[in-house]
Amino acid sequence: MSVEQPGVGQIWRTKAQGVLWSGLLRLQCATWRTSLIGLQQLDDRMALNLPTLGVFWHGNYVPLFALLRGRGAVVFSSRSRRGDVIAEICRRFGHRCVQIADHDGDHALDIMRRSLAQERLGAIAVDGPLGPYHAVKRGAIQLASELGFALLPISVAARRPRVVEARWDRMEIPRLFDSVVLGVAEPLAIPPHLTTREISHWSARIQSHLESLDEMLKARVSRS
Repeated sequence: MSVEQPGVGQIWRTKAQGVLWSGLLRLQCATWRTSLIGLQQLDDRMALNLPTLGVFWHGNYVPLFALLRGRGAVVFSSRSRRGDVIAEICRRFGHRCVQIADHDGDHALDIMRRSLAQERLGAIAVDGPLGPYHAVKRGAIQLASELGFALLPISVAARRPRVVEARWDRMEIPRLFDSVVLGVAEPLAIPPHLTTREISHWSARIQSHLESLDEMLKARVSRS
């Protein structure tokens, strides 16, 4: 069965939406009072060409486009019109987006393996693309174990974010002129050849690291 291809009009509408949203985000980011904690760890790993997979909550991804701009991460998104817009936004902030069908399962992991095999920096929302909220999936752990990537927990907090409660990920977007803190935790070296039980252990550990990072950033930004 053939896959329906988008028409020229749809392609241009998607591109226009990506240009619009990336422009608005860039302008919004310019008004933030931003603090960076631990970002040098990511930049040092990039300078040394060490394979790194940044992991974060799906609800945090919007400000990360701008706060981590220009670092050339491979980002994964859904194969959809929304994913097409995200891909354009990624491109405009200096990242590369690989789109995957939401329910591809093991085939999705195969696509991610191939995409990361020749790269040194990737980024994955560990509870995405469809949740549940803050439930770490096995994909990032399995990829890091197989490909020799370290997992680098990343989070962001704003003093007065707009929280989209209707979304499963409770997306948080900093408002204009908000205080925003980006935090990068210590890298986690994932052992090779993990068993199912070991993957579950690492899922719980990554969840704990991200939640601890969240709490630290929120406490810091509340004092700013």
